[in-house]
Amino acid sequence: MIITIPIPPKPQARPRFNSFNKRAYEDSAMTAYKRAVKYHVMAYKPKLIETGPIGVSITFFVYPPKYLLTKKKMAQELANETLYVDKKPDIDNYFKAVTDALEGILYKNDGQIAVVTMQKLYSLNPRTEIEVEGIK
Repeated sequence: MIITIPIPPKPQARPRFNSFNKRAYEDSAMTAYKRAVKYHVMAYKPKLIETGPIGVSITFFVYPPKYLLTKKKMAQELANETLYVDKKPDIDNYFKAVTDALEGILYKNDGQIAVVTMQKLYSLNPRTEIEVEGIK
């Protein structure tokens, strides 16, 4: 089953540090993003994969920058969602944010992830599509 998360992907932010009590904490915008991802996926009522290795296939659809929107030769590729993103942020930061949010919903622990296929594409409809399956 392919699960669509209909909000723009957000890369995992670096932890912040409080100099007063020497603790690390996560930015509130990142926490809100992870909570939103969690709620969108829970609406699908997925079955939790408790044990064993899993494979994850994930596509991040990122809104294109303004300079791409003005190029007529790119219009068809944008409409077809076939134009790959070759700019920052890194794909592994997007992946980390989503897999952390889905821990305990799709799988028990993100350490179960053994196979990963991921890509990031430009789209006028930013979202994340994820598919998780157990591996025998």
